[in-house]
Amino acid sequence: MSVEAEVKDHRIARRGAVVAGLGFWLTGGALVMALVLGLAMPAKADKKDDLIKGLAAALVVGVIISELDHSPDAKPVKQPKVPAVCAITIHGDERSVTLYPERCLRREGFDYRLPRSCANSATIYGREDRVYSASCLRSAGFRIERH
Repeated sequence: MSVEAEVKDHRIARRGAVVAGLGFWLTGGALVMALVLGLAMPAKADKKDDLIKGLAAALVVGVIISELDHSPDAKPVKQPKVPAVCAITIHGDERSVTLYPERCLRREGFDYRLPRSCANSATIYGREDRVYSASCLRSAGFRIERH
């Protein structure tokens, strides 16, 4: 079997953990700010400055409540699985690359939109096709089945 391909590898940094941690810290910081402003506010808001502090504290409490109001009906996003039967692995001296031909993916019923940034032209068994590297598909949010 002979495969001719020009392979481009694109990587996208994962920021999910940073974003989840950020929400935690924002909520905690807002709670601390609300408590500090609440303790600093006198029982009677007769000054203009005290009124602003009270409004800021109410705003912070509103933000905290909206942060805690998560919908239990939210369903996780399902990642499409790339069929392992289409995998073509090319072993090189330095590394190996796994590619997925578009024609095979479609034949296997994979009807998801493939990222054009991952597409490379290749000739497979004398026919032109587009191939997608496993690492690029994984970075684009697809799950790669083990074969």
